[in-house]
Amino acid sequence: MRKVIGVITARMGSNRLPGKVMLDVCGKSVFALHVERMRKVDGIAGIYLATSANHNNKPLVEECARLGVKYYMGAEEDILERHMAILEKEGADAALRITCDMPLFDIGALSEYVSIFQREYYDFMYVANMTIAQGTVGELISLQAMNKAHMIYRGPAISQPIKENARDYKILGIDIPAELCRTEYRLTLDYAEDLEVIRFIYKELYKGEPLALPDVYRLLDDNPEVALINRDVKVKGNVKYGAGLLNAPKYAIVQSGGEYFILDKNKEKVSLEAFLADMKMMFPGKGL
Repeated sequence: MRKVIGVITARMGSNRLPGKVMLDVCGKSVFALHVERMRKVDGIAGIYLATSANHNNKPLVEECARLGVKYYMGAEEDILERHMAILEKEGADAALRITCDMPLFDIGALSEYVSIFQREYYDFMYVANMTIAQGTVGELISLQAMNKAHMIYRGPAISQPIKENARDYKILGIDIPAELCRTEYRLTLDYAEDLEVIRFIYKELYKGEPLALPDVYRLLDDNPEVALINRDVKVKGNVKYGAGLLNAPKYAIVQSGGEYFILDKNKEKVSLEAFLADMKMMFPGKGL
């Protein structure tokens, strides 16, 4: 059976919200809440912190010891190196990866990644009907894909080279339930406004166990003024860029020399018959 390690990427050096991974939320550190949720994911063989070899990360490493979590301290910016080292050390096939600014990430989606991956190999898995910008969806990346990506990339956005070269990898996007596709709510943690929202949610709902996302969304629906607190904060450029790489339109209609052509997302021509057949499958009972 393929081995998957849950990896939480974190370090103390946040420019927008310094030390955010160790800030207190309902009596626990932000990092501890991530560990708590990761422990509910089915099928993983262990949990690691992937951080940098910077003395400022000492409080985070000490928190790992308190929580009984393994850690690896590696390159400051080359985050692929950190993940590859962890997987190689553990003899694992893939990392189930989240960043430590997602204290309400979708546990069910990550469990589904692992279940699918243990039946069939994929280089990369992601949620297709929700973007990463809201802070609820993680990703699965294989060691094989990391090794290939590392040949051309040494930066912090480790899935970016895979998304940019999607045709070179075996990729699967899964759909999560519609009730969890709430793009109007920002549940990531990057600014003081985000912290205010997250603390409100945990204060109202937390009973010592990971919060269920449907409960979180119901709370925000009932308290719309809370969602307004961080509605207008600026999404990080790399997050916005990465979110759009695998969410391109399925088809495009282009005009050239007086003729119209249908192109798929790989910019390859599609016949009208194939396009209409696909439309009928996607929209059954619509008279197409």
